[in-house]
Amino acid sequence: MFTIIKRIINLSGKRKRSLISGIIDSILNAILIKVPLVLILFALVQIEAGSLSLKNIYSIIAIFTLALLLAILFNYRENLNQMGTGHKMFADERLKLGDRIKRFSLAYFTEGNIGNLSAVITSDIVFIEDWGTMQIGKVVSSFVAIVITLLYMFFLSLEMGLIALIITVSSIIILNYMQKIAKKLSAATQEKQKDVAESVIEFVKGLQVIKAFNLIGDKQKKTNDSFDQLMHTQILFESQFTPPTFLINALIAMGISATIIFSGMQVLNQQMNLAFAIMLIIFSFEIFQPIQIISSSTPEFRIMEAALDRYEAVLNTDIMQDTEEYLPVANYNIEFKNVSFSYENEEIIKEVSFKAKQKQMTALVGKSGCGKTTITSLIARFWELGKGEIQIGDVDIREMAFEQLMSMLSVVFQEVYLFNDTFFSNIAFGKENAMEVEVIEAAKKARCYDFIMQYKDGFNTIIGEGGTSLSGGEKQRISIARAILKDAPIVLLDEATASIDPDNEVYIQEAINELIAKKTLIVIAHKLSTIKNADKIIVIDGGRVIDSGNHKTLIGKAGLYKSLWEKRQRSKTWQIERGNLNE
Repeated sequence: MFTIIKRIINLSGKRKRSLISGIIDSILNAILIKVPLVLILFALVQIEAGSLSLKNIYSIIAIFTLALLLAILFNYRENLNQMGTGHKMFADERLKLGDRIKRFSLAYFTEGNIGNLSAVITSDIVFIEDWGTMQIGKVVSSFVAIVITLLYMFFLSLEMGLIALIITVSSIIILNYMQKIAKKLSAATQEKQKDVAESVIEFVKGLQVIKAFNLIGDKQKKTNDSFDQLMHTQILFESQFTPPTFLINALIAMGISATIIFSGMQVLNQQMNLAFAIMLIIFSFEIFQPIQIISSSTPEFRIMEAALDRYEAVLNTDIMQDTEEYLPVANYNIEFKNVSFSYENEEIIKEVSFKAKQKQMTALVGKSGCGKTTITSLIARFWELGKGEIQIGDVDIREMAFEQLMSMLSVVFQEVYLFNDTFFSNIAFGKENAMEVEVIEAAKKARCYDFIMQYKDGFNTIIGEGGTSLSGGEKQRISIARAILKDAPIVLLDEATASIDPDNEVYIQEAINELIAKKTLIVIAHKLSTIKNADKIIVIDGGRVIDSGNHKTLIGKAGLYKSLWEKRQRSKTWQIERGNLNE
């Protein structure tokens, strides 16, 4: 337990002083709570001897009142320092975790870690916050109370002190056994919580497909099974503690019974005065109550240990190195120099070299899966490249501050994500402290002003998480409005019209033309007609650059580009045929 307490204290950072102060307050509180018992013993001895004076009574009342007031003060300070510090501490931790997550490579989020990360944020941190700091003072003060009470019992009776010590040591041995069980089972519980989070996320994200293929029952069964497994693991967790907890309670009951019997016999045999006997019985309850508190806290501490392990594992995840240095760039040319990139031991990009010149359109074409999107992701440092170098304005992007790099880029994805907020906030996301007139102007240029104003609340309309209330074309135009507002010198465009209907495509093409004016443009092309006028076309196959040039040059020679162009031209006449129903 003390190892876990030490880990929480180390986690507290700049709040460490307040947390330790709270622990000291809890120890002082535990000591002061015992003062009335000493006063009761003193009073009983005085009464039995017939020497209790009015002066003694006043002294007892004064000391009792002072001890009570100090105990209340220390208890207040303990709660203030531990609970208040706990919430402040984990507010700091959430911010630290958020800052770290944004510097994770996207590889982290594609390796089954989303459920784990969700469990850490929604379960582990909350559990440590709610239980950790509160239990620290309780457990430490319980151990202090046990030591103080043992000393009192040895003072009152050597025999009963030895019996209490034996029961206490036996209980600690059982507690140690319980901690070993808890450590093993808490890790399994945490794993099941992660499985539940992953299952729920998968179910919700894939609900449209699940419904379309009438697999609600099958997929829901998988989710339900994950809940059942978590339930059975938690029941097993609790059931494993029943025998040792029962044994500790039995030892405590035996100790209290032995104290009562021994004290009574000692009084009857006139070997102990009544005052000492009464105090022994009171102290027998006092010493075993902290043992029960520690016993009941054991499962929580082991869950906290597993939670701390998983949280620290996330904190220790490798991040993409960053620098605070803003470096001057000569221009906005983008150059790849022998760049290679691997994912899960598979080489995706292989010694790619090319140069995209400032204020020109450079198109990336090739078959699906050839590495086009990976190239744009490497420019934005969503992934960390393996070998080679990517330069912007003759500066390696790894040597410039990440914020500097992002300030130079506008990225328009094929899949658009909008936040559960207003139209205004979703567009203003592209520029910090954007003024209303700037947002409206960007919306007009992106050809989304008119449909926004059709809503009753206009730009103040809440559009729903993910933009579920909008069509694909409308979402895409909002995304382009963001990029226009940002007005970055480099635009990375993952073909925005690939899955858009013809009516929306006209508006989006107009919006894109507004966006890319006088920009360095890298565009991923699915519809080759959209990049026919590109300054340079990079042809990629199997992660390698196999050709480059403009449309006229590439179409004039046999190769992959010409093949793709011809296939695209033939596909324009493609139609679905009904077929012969009599076959």
